[in-house]
Amino acid sequence: MMKIVIAPDSFKESLSAADVATCIENGFSEVFPDSEYIKIPLADGGEGTVDVLVDALNGQRQNQTVRGPIKGAVNAVWALLDDGQSKTALIEIAAASGLDLITPEQRDPLIATSFGTGQSILQALDLGVQKILIGLGGSATNDGGAGILQALGGKLLDAQGSELPVGGAALANLASIDLTDLDKRCANVEFIVACDVSNPLTGENGASAIFGPQKGATAEMVELLDNALSHFADIAEKTTHINHQQSVGFGAAGGAPLGLSLAFNIQIKAGIDMVLDILNVDELLQGADLVISGEGMMDNQTLNGKAPYGIAQRAVQRGIPVIAIAGSLGTEVDALYDSMGSIFGTVRSPQSLPQVLDEADKNLTRTARNVAATLAMGNKLSIK
Repeated sequence: MMKIVIAPDSFKESLSAADVATCIENGFSEVFPDSEYIKIPLADGGEGTVDVLVDALNGQRQNQTVRGPIKGAVNAVWALLDDGQSKTALIEIAAASGLDLITPEQRDPLIATSFGTGQSILQALDLGVQKILIGLGGSATNDGGAGILQALGGKLLDAQGSELPVGGAALANLASIDLTDLDKRCANVEFIVACDVSNPLTGENGASAIFGPQKGATAEMVELLDNALSHFADIAEKTTHINHQQSVGFGAAGGAPLGLSLAFNIQIKAGIDMVLDILNVDELLQGADLVISGEGMMDNQTLNGKAPYGIAQRAVQRGIPVIAIAGSLGTEVDALYDSMGSIFGTVRSPQSLPQVLDEADKNLTRTARNVAATLAMGNKLSIK
């Protein structure tokens, strides 16, 4: 009997990671009904990470009304894991400060704030957590995590000693940082930042230049915001004794690791590695004959810390073959073949996007069934 591990990410806008895993199992079980199937829905530390981990680890979802990224309030959901001995909070910056919380017309990285994420962290501290895991992905902000720091009691002051308003542009006027009123509990919490990018805080590959445009930044805004983050890093150096302008990963979520580093002793980990470790994937892979992964869109960008590549690396280290099934394939997938034996797309013919999204489950199940049938056929063939 084969042991098949199914460990995909979600197909964005159509299927959750759990739904993807179920479709693949349904398709494969038509051909291999007696196989053992281990389903491990995955996420890479960004959006969807809380859902994946809270379901797998029987956590409790927490709801809180917090400040939104631009204006008004939003309902932010995070998860609490309590094993009876310690408590861990799972927080996504996208839940309170995400791009999906506002319309394209509302996007304004000059004033967008991560303050609401800081409020979620405060709620976690109120519940007595000893560890916080935060996923950085999908943010609407470019404030260097300043809003988080402000929510936790840190003060960002101008030359006149007045507190700065929220948002990335205001950081250009920063003169000093006062942590006197920072929540004292921050010092006693283990804080892990899950990050799926390696971009530095500033420069041509920094937060503003690379991610600012998708948050509404014009070329002029990018320059202004990059200078503001550079200035923030220079002032923060007086407190942290490290200038983080070129620190790996500090460009994630509009530079959020900088503000977090002023409040916590942070550890930055690749998001997918954090998720795989929490789910004890190495143990689940023992004795596996095949790993099947996938995500909505796969190309060579999948190599940059995405879930299918992360699980494939672990499988390859153990000599386990990997098959990937994606909603669609990009024009460049060659580099993926070093860790994935075969890669399949599911779209059956030219279709409109709404139709593709609507038929995602049927297309995926059918493709999985065809992949399984091909494997079964291969077992009967003798290649000379």
